[in-house]
Amino acid sequence: MATDLHSTIQRILGKTDVLVEKYQALVEELGEVEAEVRKLRNENASLVKENQMLRQENDYLKLARSIVPSQDRLEESKAIVNQLVRDVDKCISQLTCK
Repeated sequence: MATDLHSTIQRILGKTDVLVEKYQALVEELGEVEAEVRKLRNENASLVKENQMLRQENDYLKLARSIVPSQDRLEESKAIVNQLVRDVDKCISQLTCK
């Protein structure tokens, strides 16, 4: 009877040791996972800020693009200004000849 009780206690102690080791491993893993979660949260916050900044920059660029004339309109405007300058030069030359 005593040997059965002794062997039962030894099995229980062995299982307890295994459970304690598994518990310690899980506690350690939990610490690592919590650290990873903190790191990912910080990275997420950083990416959210960067995303907001890029969206704002994109909005500014859209606004600037809508204000600046297109290349075709710019060339057309230059042609009109050049023609006006030639007309003014022609008028000046006609006035100086008289």
